[in-house]
Amino acid sequence: MILRITSTTFLICFLALTSGFSKVAMPEGDVVKATREWLTNCTNGNRAALNATMEEGFIATTPAGEVLPKARLVPDDPSQAIQRLPAMELESPLVRLYGTTAVLMGRLQSTSDSKQALNGTFVYIKQGNGWRLVSMHLSPQR
Repeated sequence: MILRITSTTFLICFLALTSGFSKVAMPEGDVVKATREWLTNCTNGNRAALNATMEEGFIATTPAGEVLPKARLVPDDPSQAIQRLPAMELESPLVRLYGTTAVLMGRLQSTSDSKQALNGTFVYIKQGNGWRLVSMHLSPQR
């Protein structure tokens, strides 16, 4: 009887303690979330959201090998179009944290054409409570 009460008490304490851990956001998950939101905002052409999440010094390498600054992708002039990406899902993301810097690598799969996929590398810096994109490299998947 005492063993059963002790086991039950231990189980209740263990569940109570571990349930709190699932509610704590992990930095890696925040980086994945930031990347998925950035992809959605880039597909939708949400200039305000992109500006809020990208550093002014942002640079990107396109799948064609062109290096572009932020001003070419998200022009300050609202009369100029944003360079949009087709709708893509982030698959198999791997995140590495280095202090206030994060690197995410993953596959970007087109949601409209299963043959279109890219490899993506995203570099972030931590500012305040969020992650800001400083660089991105997209390359064709082979």
